[in-house]
Amino acid sequence: MTASLTAVWWGGAPAADRVADAHLLAAVDEALAGSGAAAELVCTHVDGSAPAPRVGVSIRLTGEPAGPAATRSALARALAGPAVAGGTHDADVAGPARTALVEAGAGDAGRAVRFPGSASVTGRVPVADLIAATAIEQVVGIGVEPVGTDVVDTGPNGFLRPRFSGGRLTLLVERAAGGVLQPFEIEDPHQCCEGGGH
Repeated sequence: MTASLTAVWWGGAPAADRVADAHLLAAVDEALAGSGAAAELVCTHVDGSAPAPRVGVSIRLTGEPAGPAATRSALARALAGPAVAGGTHDADVAGPARTALVEAGAGDAGRAVRFPGSASVTGRVPVADLIAATAIEQVVGIGVEPVGTDVVDTGPNGFLRPRFSGGRLTLLVERAAGGVLQPFEIEDPHQCCEGGGH
């Protein structure tokens, strides 16, 4: 799923209290409301260029918003940090926003918190169907080689956080109880402390 040359990409540097997946998506959706564009792909990126690593966000829009400057300003307010359009060479752009745009454009890195098809996936889904119905291009296993008929348990909320690697959106999975696969990154990693989950 390499980046389209005509895709509209924006980058941002959210404040620390806006980097959790739900807060980040809410901020992005709030900023784009009524703009005529939506965020079809949202990825987080780690910018390690500063002494303390910061999170950046890349956003692929469904199209150019009706009022790009006003919408970018709304996004900056919602993220409580700078927002920039792809292709901009603004010296004031924060490191995390620039890192996010560069990585997203190259398909080198980025953890997808929203991607095409992600909203329609819940429960147990065969690998082949997951690849056919979403932007996920490959499923890679830890200690297992997934085939199309293997089933991935996405949980009741369809929690999937694939990552870009080599220009492809890749979901990392591992074998779980009952012979199914589960995403390596699970929704509630602390659940195991109470006897269930991972």
